[in-house]
Amino acid sequence: MKPFLLKGIFLFSGLLTFTLTSFAPKGITAYKVDIDRSVLNWAGYYVFSFSEHNGTIRLSGGEITMDENQIVSGYFDIDMKSIKDLDMPADDGAKDLENHLMSEDFFSVNEFPSARFEITKTTKIKDPLPGGPNYDVTGGLTIKGVKNILTFPALINFNDDGIEAKAKFKFDRTKWNVRYNSGKFFFDIGDGAISDAIGLEIHLFTLKK
Repeated sequence: MKPFLLKGIFLFSGLLTFTLTSFAPKGITAYKVDIDRSVLNWAGYYVFSFSEHNGTIRLSGGEITMDENQIVSGYFDIDMKSIKDLDMPADDGAKDLENHLMSEDFFSVNEFPSARFEITKTTKIKDPLPGGPNYDVTGGLTIKGVKNILTFPALINFNDDGIEAKAKFKFDRTKWNVRYNSGKFFFDIGDGAISDAIGLEIHLFTLKK
């Protein structure tokens, strides 16, 4: 075989190997949400009294998929029947509040027992502060069958065991048809007005599947 032809074959072979390697799919790793360690706190606020109620709600499942050190998709489900109030004794108002939040005035949990947040994008924050959020997370939050898009900052750490994420943000409940005693829709409720904002604080852990 002529030398220039042999050289061309080696060159083509090397180029083909480089091309296939360059466009080969990267390793995808799936993690399940650790519902026993993960914590979801909520807070609701009165407009005029500057007081609030706060409590917890449990996650019921979820999964996050990563490509190297980048979250490419994921979701977590929220058990709406697990709403707990922590700022009052159980026998002095907490149970009544929990039942009210689960009623048709608020989250209609008998009809909609689960809510879901589905991640569609994560974007690195440029020059994050030490210990502060390092990603912006975008996704769809579905409550009462209504889905809206949210973006919020989060601190996400990746390690050999999985993912740990922390986030704290507020969202406007009326966009999910939770309108009870909202000043936007009821104009004669006075001191009973409830803020449209609901606060959520998430501490999420995952496990390798």
